[in-house]
Amino acid sequence: MMQNKAAWIRTAKGDLEIDEAPYNEPGPGEILIKNEAIAIQPLDASTRKLAYMPIPYPFILGSNVAGTIAAVGADVIDLKPGDRVVSSTPTYVAKEAKWGAWQKYVLSKAESTAKIGDANCDLAVALSFPLSTAVGALHVYGGMEKPGEGNSNAHENEKVLIWGAGGAVGGYAVQYAKSVGYTVIATVSPRGFAHLKEVGASHVLDYKSSEIESQLRKLGPFHYLMTASGDPTSQQVLGRLLQPNGGRFLSTRAGEVGLPSNVERVYNTFEFATQKPEFSEYAHWWYTTYLPRAIGGTVEPTPIEKRSGGLKAIQAAAEDVLNGKAKNKIVIDPQE
Repeated sequence: MMQNKAAWIRTAKGDLEIDEAPYNEPGPGEILIKNEAIAIQPLDASTRKLAYMPIPYPFILGSNVAGTIAAVGADVIDLKPGDRVVSSTPTYVAKEAKWGAWQKYVLSKAESTAKIGDANCDLAVALSFPLSTAVGALHVYGGMEKPGEGNSNAHENEKVLIWGAGGAVGGYAVQYAKSVGYTVIATVSPRGFAHLKEVGASHVLDYKSSEIESQLRKLGPFHYLMTASGDPTSQQVLGRLLQPNGGRFLSTRAGEVGLPSNVERVYNTFEFATQKPEFSEYAHWWYTTYLPRAIGGTVEPTPIEKRSGGLKAIQAAAEDVLNGKAKNKIVIDPQE
């Protein structure tokens, strides 16, 4: 039997410990992945440092992996050992350590796995989580159509506002809305202007400008509004932009921010939509069609920073993500 190791968190807000972990044989509908790439997500970093998600301890964090299938369980038809895949595991939904991505061999569900062919594992895992967050927010919870549905010119006069589009989630939200046919307005710091225009934003504004609210109001009204940063200031601005009639906006964070009574903030762990039975049709489309095409080149990926050190490098990387010191998506190979 192969040996497995993991970065364990033993107590809430505790330091990670590298130790042996069970080598789990896959059951029906499951696959075992030799984990060759993990991307450090803000959700993971916040759960490690701040106990953001309720989990049992000891635990193995992380829910997105890319690598090579080592074994498949019963009833798995379309995947086989040797296939190169990217997968979203039910770590935070099932709350079981066996699904955690921060280990060398990871169990996952065949239904939440996409083949990546010859694509780079680092690219696949870095793209999948934030892209799923963006698409889950806009399509599943926001109601935006899929690319290619209906008349391609139907939305050319309708506008979408993506606040905080400098990060991966915001940048992918811009690309998705543009691919559906909307005119996209984005806010970001000036260093992100050129990239967002390249990937589809028609107007890009400095979110720190003292005139930002009046500038956005002149460009509106907006058919969809989303804050990818989710900070209180952005939520308050979007709430005011919806006045006087009110409406709803999507946010990647919750928290008490004092919104007007006629404004609805739509918040959820958007990436987990693919894990929920009520969204099974969406999940099938995501893993069999949209995500493979995105990895294949239909979506412009955000930059990656590959760090050496294997499992031992995770904690420092998570600290950098949480503290805003990571300029690019950090990827680590657990096999090192």
